[in-house]
Amino acid sequence: MKNIVFITTDEMHRESISAFGASTHSTPCIDFLAEHGEVYSSAYSVSPVCLPSRCSWMTGMEPHKSGSISNIFGSSLSLQYPNLFTELRKRGYRTSLHGKCHFIPVPYPATRPDMTLEYEHFISYYKQLGMDKLDLQDDKNNSLWYYDDYAKDMERKGKLKRYRDLAHMTPENQCVFPFPFDADEHPDAWSAKKTIEQIEGSSDDSPCFVWCSFSGPHYPVDTPQEFIDKVDMSKDKGRVFRAGEWDDESKYHRNGFHGPGTTEGSGHVKDNAQKNYSEEYWTRWRRSYFGNVVMIDSWIGQIVDAARRKWDDDFIVIFTSDHGEMMGNHSLWGKNGSLFEDVLRVPLIIYDPCSGKAAVHDERVLSTDIFPTIMKIAGTPVHPLCDGVPLDEDVAAGGREYIISECENRIAVIYKNYKLEWNFYNKNQKMYKELYDIEADPHEFCNRYSDPEYKDAVQFLESYLEKREREEKLISTIFYKGDGLPYYLNYGDGAGLMNKEV
Repeated sequence: MKNIVFITTDEMHRESISAFGASTHSTPCIDFLAEHGEVYSSAYSVSPVCLPSRCSWMTGMEPHKSGSISNIFGSSLSLQYPNLFTELRKRGYRTSLHGKCHFIPVPYPATRPDMTLEYEHFISYYKQLGMDKLDLQDDKNNSLWYYDDYAKDMERKGKLKRYRDLAHMTPENQCVFPFPFDADEHPDAWSAKKTIEQIEGSSDDSPCFVWCSFSGPHYPVDTPQEFIDKVDMSKDKGRVFRAGEWDDESKYHRNGFHGPGTTEGSGHVKDNAQKNYSEEYWTRWRRSYFGNVVMIDSWIGQIVDAARRKWDDDFIVIFTSDHGEMMGNHSLWGKNGSLFEDVLRVPLIIYDPCSGKAAVHDERVLSTDIFPTIMKIAGTPVHPLCDGVPLDEDVAAGGREYIISECENRIAVIYKNYKLEWNFYNKNQKMYKELYDIEADPHEFCNRYSDPEYKDAVQFLESYLEKREREEKLISTIFYKGDGLPYYLNYGDGAGLMNKEV
C-alpha cells in the first residue's frame, strides 16, 4: 500500500504559484509537483471558508449534509461520521496530522487580543477523530488566542507575548508585519518540521498517512523578512480591479469597499472601508503574502525529499488549499463572504513518482472528491454518506456538471459559463443575488442578475437550487435567522423559495 502525504495550505490563491501564473516570485517545489504530476486546473472548493471545506476533506460530505457549515456556528465535525483517519486506520495505516485542524467552530467572542486561553477541550476532541499522532498549530490567529501545541512551544521560549502583541495589539500593522523571530520558528516551519520528523521516524511495518496542514498564507501576513526579500514586486501583474465597480448597489461587496463589513480586510482600515487602503499598503500586503507562499514552497520541497529518502518512490503527494484569497483583487483582501473565482478555485495536484504520469485535467472537480480519491489510493471502500467521487472517475465522466460552494448565509452554483451567487449580509439584513458570465466576464465585474438577456440562466439556476432544497434542504440549512427560522421558505408555487422573504 502506498504511503500518502497530504499537504494543504490555508487561503492560498492558485495564481500565487509560479506554475499557475505568479510573476513576482518562484515556487520551484510546487512547480515540480505540477510538472511531474496530475494538475486539476478547474478544481473548486466546496466552501469559501475554512471549517466547512476542511470537514469535507475529512468525510467527502457536502457541508449542508454534515452540518459543518460555518467557522462561527453550526456543527463541529461529528465523531459519528467515518473520516480519513478512522477509515485509513481500518486499512492498517498509521495516521498523523501536523498543523491546522479547524474541525470545530472557533469561539471568537471569547478571544482576547492580550491573552492566550486554554485549548485542552479542543485538543481532546481532535484526538478522538482517530489520528495516531497530532501536532496542533490550529491557525496563526488561534495559536495566539489559544494554547495549542505551537503556542505552548512559543510560551516556553518566552516568545508568545511578543508575537501576539504584533498581531493583535498593534493595529497600525493592519495584519502585515515581518515575523519577529528566526524563520524556523514560524508556524509554517513548525508544522513542516513536525511532518518531516514523523516521516523520518515512521515504522516500516505499516503504511503512513501524513498530513501537513500549513496555516499560511492565511493572515496575519507575518512572513519572515528573508522570504519577503525573495519577492520582486516590480514584476507584479497588479491587482485586478475596475474603477467604479462598487458603485453598483446590487453587489454584496459594495459594503466591504465603502464600509462597513464583508471580508476580513474591512476590519483593519478606517471606517471598515477597504477603499481606504493605499496602493502602498496593497503592495506591502501582496509582497508579504507572496513571501509566505515562497516559504511554504521551500518546506514542501523538504517534505517531499524526506518522503523520498524514507520510502524511495513508494508514496503519493496530494497538494491543495482549503480555499483562496482575494489578494487585493477588486480592492479586497480576505475571503469571508466572497464567492469570486479568486476564493472558490484552488490549486490541486497529485504527484505519484512511480506512475510517471503527468497531465493537466481541465474538467471541473470539487474538493469533496479528495476523500474518495485517498480511499481509492488506499484500497478502502468509500462510506455511503460520501458525496464525492475519485478524481480520476470524475474526470473520466467529463467533470462536474454543477459546482456548488456553500457556507453559512452564502452559496454559489456554477453551470457551464454561469455563476449564480446568493449572499446574505447580516448588517443590513439583505440578500444579495448576483449572476456572472465567467466566460465573457472572467473577473466578475458585471452583475447580470437583473439583465433580461440572462433571465433564462437565472431561472434555470434558481430552479436547480429549489430542486436541491426539496431533495435535501440545501438552502434552508444554510440561510438561517437568529431565531432558527430560515430566511427563505418554499411556498410551493415554483418560485417561493427564491422570492418570498419570511
